[in-house]
Amino acid sequence: MKASWYAEALYGALKGKDEKEGIRIFTHFREVLKSRGHSALLSLIPHELEKITERERAHHQVQLVIANTESAKKWAHAYDHYEKEGIIQKNATRREVVDPSIVGGFQIRTKEIVIDGSYKKPLVQLYKKITNQN
Repeated sequence: MKASWYAEALYGALKGKDEKEGIRIFTHFREVLKSRGHSALLSLIPHELEKITERERAHHQVQLVIANTESAKKWAHAYDHYEKEGIIQKNATRREVVDPSIVGGFQIRTKEIVIDGSYKKPLVQLYKKITNQN
């Protein structure tokens, strides 16, 4: 048995529980490990739980990619719109990233989706059309 498997099980069991219930679950969890002869894994589980937490945090992160810092306020309404429509998770952590290559507009990136409202793609298409590089 791997410590990561136990950590995943513990993480799932503790998710959304209050402190009192969490203590009860952890006590039972520790007893199960001891009864299976896996108590040596107890020291490895906190590290595995940190990995899981970091993975979850990264999964709930949304990047608002903008051309410059002044654009953040201008395009915040787009972010709010997609959040209101349920395309972006409401409890997500928003991180603003400046990428001058998008020239203007915005991109919203999550692990699963990219919403491209930037000027980069239309400008590249226009350039290709003008220079006959289709």
